[in-house]
Amino acid sequence: MARLDASRIGVWRGLQAMAGEIGRGIDDELRADWDIQLGWFDVLASLQRLGGRARPFDVAADLRIPPSSLSRRFDRLEEEGWIARHHRIDDADHRAIEIELTRTGRRLWREMNVSYRRALQAQFARHLDDSEIADLRRVLDQLILERGAIEPIIE
Repeated sequence: MARLDASRIGVWRGLQAMAGEIGRGIDDELRADWDIQLGWFDVLASLQRLGGRARPFDVAADLRIPPSSLSRRFDRLEEEGWIARHHRIDDADHRAIEIELTRTGRRLWREMNVSYRRALQAQFARHLDDSEIADLRRVLDQLILERGAIEPIIE
């Protein structure tokens, strides 16, 4: 096992800093174009990837965040009419709900996705060539494998 040294700490801190900086740049562009936070867009995009309807736990797993951090986002997105909550009939858990993208939410996601992709290109993709992307993919896959994650990062 590799030892934790100054180089590894520096790389980790650099990854954290760059991910945060890139995320803030994308957030700034979404706010400028749509007056919406990246976190809200992420929920809409997650629901889109999950087929348009999913349990809150599945959305949290897809986004790799704690389920408790989604409640306020769901509330706001529902207030805007972009998602709807549906209570499921579940003998094991009568509290079970599913979150669904509404027609308005799907349309908005498609339109906002253009801004998101443009921002991602400007903030991230244009700075890396195909071999560098492949290298990053290998590193991510290795980290996922080593951590025992069940689901790969969705592309």
